[in-house]
Amino acid sequence: MKLRWEHPLWRRLAPALAKNLARAYLSSCFPDLSINPATKDLILTGRPVIYTVWHCHLLYPLYYLRRYYPQLPPTVVMASPSRDGEFIGEVARGLGFEVCFGSRRKGGVQALKQMAEYFRRGYSCGLIADGSRGPARVAQKGPLYLARETGAPLVPLAVASSRRITLNTWDRFELPLPLSRLLVLVGDPIYVRPSDRGSLLEARRLDLERSLNLLFDQGRRYFSKN
Repeated sequence: MKLRWEHPLWRRLAPALAKNLARAYLSSCFPDLSINPATKDLILTGRPVIYTVWHCHLLYPLYYLRRYYPQLPPTVVMASPSRDGEFIGEVARGLGFEVCFGSRRKGGVQALKQMAEYFRRGYSCGLIADGSRGPARVAQKGPLYLARETGAPLVPLAVASSRRITLNTWDRFELPLPLSRLLVLVGDPIYVRPSDRGSLLEARRLDLERSLNLLFDQGRRYFSKN
């Protein structure tokens, strides 16, 4: 029987296969961690935070951060309500994350409200900073809205790998290869005050964008020198 991508059986099996493959090859890598001691202390208090990454890195930094610190609060992530997003959401569930579905174009506000409720129940949150469709490495305001609503610090994350495949997608998605050396980079927290609106919120957005791009560039330089 030829199994097409749209076949119901394949749609049931694919997320489980992808979860197991992701867990297997990520477990084969050799990660290291780059984090400021003050940020490390903040995370280890067990206080929920909002993690945010570029789309090209997706779940890897969160996966490894939880491996480093299994005592951290559970995490809920946002995935796009598109077909691809549903697939990624199922993989995320298989890796131990809760999932809310929403995007800038569909259901985003409701998903942020759901994530705020998870936060109040003690969950950390994970959001893609440049959204599900980009532009790549340009921060959107969803993470800032959630930080303003909850009072939680935004913690930027990135991951770099010694060996990877870069896909020809809008975000230049990076797929670390098995047995790679990895560096998980954690930036300093960014706080959004209730009064941060208009130009003040735009300033925080630029802070987030600069922080994520700084981590991205640091990771690239790290493996070009090692």
